Amino acid sequence: MTLTRSILTVLIPGLIAISPWLLLLVQQTSATLGFGEFTTLANALVFASAAVAGTFFEAQGSKLEVAWDREREDKHQVKENWFNYLSRVVESEPVGYRYLSRLATTLYFELAMIYAAPMFALGAITLAAARFPDFAVVIFIAGSVLAVVSGFYFHRQARCTHEVLCETRKELNKRAAS
Repeated sequence: MTLTRSILTVLIPGLIAISPWLLLLVQQTSATLGFGEFTTLANALVFASAAVAGTFFEAQGSKLEVAWDREREDKHQVKENWFNYLSRVVESEPVGYRYLSRLATTLYFELAMIYAAPMFALGAITLAAARFPDFAVVIFIAGSVLAVVSGFYFHRQARCTHEVLCETRKELNKRAAS
């Protein structure tokens, strides 16, 4: 996994998910996370928290990907095409391989965001309700809808990306074999 892919698929979703919760912690308690005295350690704590959360989301997304692979096996011969793609030796990499790599990065980002976006929304509504307690019920309802819709949105996007990835890999393998 490249550094760019790690940042896009692990760190960014993790940071998105934890940021409102960290802000809530700092705003609603006396916790400073050490930023006043131990800036480097506090930044390391935030980075590590984002990495752990993002890794968890990535793992959950991988489970979905495996289920979708099984679901699409008959239509796309996912397993066979995956191993053909991995074992192909080429002198110069076809443009399609870079496209597949970009699709895979997009898929892993979307899969992680299925979980990160609702966590962000729940944190944001908790923050908003703490700031505007008179509107807590409205905030909770609107935020809950946002959390559910955001999860479904990324789920749908990831399914579409997965389909394109399977179709493209199958077609590239077919053309490379001829």
